[in-house]
Amino acid sequence: MKKKFFLLILSLVLILSIVSGCSNKNAGDEVSTAPKEEQEQPKTLKFSFPDGLPALTAAKLDKENPAVDKNVTINYELLKAPDVLVSSILKGEPDIAIVPSNLAAQAFNKGMAYRLAGTSTWGSLYMISTEEINSFEDLKGKEIYSIGKGLTPDIVLRYVLSENGIDPDKDVTITYLNAATELGPAFLSGKTNLAVLPEPLATTILTKKENAKVIFDLNKEWANLTGIDEGYPQSSLIIKEDLIKDDPEFVSKFLEKYKESSDWAMGNLGQLGDYAKELGISVEKNAIVNAKEKLNIRFTETKDCKDAYEKYYEVLMNFEPKTIGGKLPDEGLYFER
Repeated sequence: MKKKFFLLILSLVLILSIVSGCSNKNAGDEVSTAPKEEQEQPKTLKFSFPDGLPALTAAKLDKENPAVDKNVTINYELLKAPDVLVSSILKGEPDIAIVPSNLAAQAFNKGMAYRLAGTSTWGSLYMISTEEINSFEDLKGKEIYSIGKGLTPDIVLRYVLSENGIDPDKDVTITYLNAATELGPAFLSGKTNLAVLPEPLATTILTKKENAKVIFDLNKEWANLTGIDEGYPQSSLIIKEDLIKDDPEFVSKFLEKYKESSDWAMGNLGQLGDYAKELGISVEKNAIVNAKEKLNIRFTETKDCKDAYEKYYEVLMNFEPKTIGGKLPDEGLYFER
């Protein structure tokens, strides 16, 4: 009896050993033969951008949400307040973002792991007036309304004035308002007849006041002074360094999709206006259609415009170092694929 019981136990142990061995072998086979893409874990990325012109460059992507990579989901985030964007970047929250070009340098100099991938929009500041002003010399003694004291609009204006023989502190009076939304009413009401306005606000004002005209395109003036044909890089696309290192294939695909969105924007202004309304972008369709080329939406990768950034940061450093974090960024800022 004991012998039969022992044989029964031995048989069960052998059966379990065989089953266990087969299971392990099959499991091993499944791991080794599974396609690589099935092993990759899906991930979600955040793409943040500010309201206005920068948001228009990403409108097609945001509205249509095309597949860039089957394992990647992109959440698009439109940020209405500039301070929210700055805070988000300095916390390292978005994986991809469009930011004022000085913020790209500032974040890099603060140790944030973002790389600059290219220019989203080029300069779109215009000096408009109802007066007959034909040269910079004619500006002497005038009062100019503007925004952003100590920030990019102010520095661009001061640089252009200075290089054209106008002392911005002695030859003219610059009156600063809190926001671009205050400039429009001030100009339309006649409180000022000389102001520096960003697009698309400039076009909106020009269509509402018949005798108003552009007297200086500050981006063209910048180009004339610096020899940089494109002018100055107003907003830039930045990407987290880890994303570039871990998934260069996705980054390359994304840059292609983003360029398509940027090119589409300038070629489909009417539909862009419709998308802007649906997405909550604060730019009216009429302003988009009428502004046309003055929007200066043109995605340019870093490899094709690095000299523009170097000159831009040099000017900012000379006028107000804190706008770029107190020093010129080194080569590590720039990403070239």
